[in-house]
Order: sequence, then structure tokens, then C-alpha cells
Amino acid sequence: MKKMISVIMMTVIVVAMLTACSTKALVDYNNAVVKTDSEKMGKESMEIKINVDYNTEGLSLEKVTQLNHYKEMMFNITNQYDMTQDKIATDIYMNFGGLGMDSYFYKDGDKQYIQIPVLKKYAKLDEKNFTANNYDKIFANVSDKWLELLGEENVLKGENTIIDTKDGQVKAKEVSIKISAEQLKELSEEIYKSLKEGKIIENFIFISDDRDNQDSIDKEDIIKKIDEMFEIVVFDNFEAKAYIDFDGYLIREKMTIEMSMADQEKGEPMSIQVSIDKTNWDIGKEQEINIPKLNEEDIIELDELKNIDNIIGL
Repeated sequence: MKKMISVIMMTVIVVAMLTACSTKALVDYNNAVVKTDSEKMGKESMEIKINVDYNTEGLSLEKVTQLNHYKEMMFNITNQYDMTQDKIATDIYMNFGGLGMDSYFYKDGDKQYIQIPVLKKYAKLDEKNFTANNYDKIFANVSDKWLELLGEENVLKGENTIIDTKDGQVKAKEVSIKISAEQLKELSEEIYKSLKEGKIIENFIFISDDRDNQDSIDKEDIIKKIDEMFEIVVFDNFEAKAYIDFDGYLIREKMTIEMSMADQEKGEPMSIQVSIDKTNWDIGKEQEINIPKLNEEDIIELDELKNIDNIIGL
């Protein structure tokens, strides 16, 4: 289980990196980013597909079957927001090896809740731990590093095209981005460093009190394993395309990243491929956000979640 969490956490870090890079730093479409981000209302969705190839040599059929649950992972996140009312409603769908799970996140002013899969109860998030300031600082650091690394040869402007969106077919300008493995490695190290300093990773790792359970999750152990994976990971390929509509909004981004790890022990990942498809629509349009009324019996304290199995439903 700990190896699985390490893979998932590292992939989340990569996704955070790609999202920050593609939406916050590129000078060529910075105006579109600023215009899109400045809107207070709208909808957005992100589909993340993760394919992991493990070293299964010498493993039992039972272990291989267990790993197959984490061979193909998919996250589909749909977000509706109205910051004039400080409201957000997010639908989160996760699929691990064919097993699907739904969750929801709601923000209503200073109240934030996330639904725990399987338990179908909501955990109230602590404002002190889940503050936007930490993320803003991280993205600022990433943007600075990205601009430092990026050269004119990394960005290619494509022709005008027509793409399918939630609003129907839209005319758009295409921008292609490709960076080297060395650039991506350097950038990933900056992001991982910022995430650790901001204690972002720790906020998403729950520590078990059950030390006799071999699957119990230890925060320091997980971070150590992620450290080890970043030491040996090789970024083989990164490609991205962004689409800007004729109103100047960033309406779609598609990204692919491929990475590999050599000389992995049995049961450990040898390669990971991540693809991301992010869209924005209804930008600047009035939103009707329905947030459910939660009673005491619907709420569970974070301290009650004793191990990661409670969270991901395994």
C-alpha cells in the first residue's frame, strides 16, 4: 500500500506541476490566462489519466492482481465556481483499475467540506491547514522558474482551428509547448521543494495510530519514498497544447508527460504516463451553485479517519 500511495502522491505532484506551468507562466498566452483567471464565475473540468507499468517479475498472481488495481488510474474533476459569493462545488470521480468512486467538495464562505468515498460522510476542512496562500506562493515560485527555463524554441504557435467544447464547436488559436527532459527535471525539483516547504504534501497524508497494521500509513515514510523516486526518475517526454478562443480566453489545454525509473525492485513502478485534458466554459456567466445542507450526522472529524483505507475505500 505504501508504494501505491507513493506513486499516487508523486503523480499528484507532477499534475500540480503541469497545471501550474501551463496556466501561470507562458508569456505567449499570459494575457489569455490573466483574462480567464480574472473572471469570478464559470465552470472548469480536468480529466487526468495515469498509466503505470510495474516490475512484476517474480511476483505471485495475487500480488500482480493487486498491482493491476493501480495500473490504470483516472481522475475526473468538474468544478463550478462563483467567487462573488465565495461558493465552489466540485464533483470528483476516481477510478482505480475499473473500480470507480465519487466524491464532492463544497466551499460556502469560510466553510469547506469534502465527501469521503465509501463512507459517504463529509470531512470539514481546517482553514488553517488548507489555505490558498501556500498554493499562491508555490505557483509564484513555479512561474518564476518556468520563465527562467523557457526559451523561444520551446513555444510554437499553431494555426487557427476548431475544437469541441462544452459550449459547442469554437474557433481557437493553438499554441504548442515542448520542453526538454532536463528542463522538466529542474522544474519538478523546484516544485517538489516548494510543496515540501509549504507542507502541502503533509496535509494530504493521514497518519494511522495502528502501528501493528502493515498497511498503516506513516507520513515521513511516504515522503521518504517520494524523495527516493524523484532521485531516480527520468522525464522522457513532455508535450502540451493550449487553445485560446477569439474572446481571448484559455478554453482548453492538453498535456502528456512520460517518465521512467530504472533498476526498480519487483512490485515497484518502472514507468508512468500522465495525460491531462483541461477545459474552461461558461466563463464570466452567472452560476447557480447548489450546496447541500449538512447535518451533524453527515460530518466526520478528520481525526476519526485512522488510515488511508478509510479515505480511498480499499
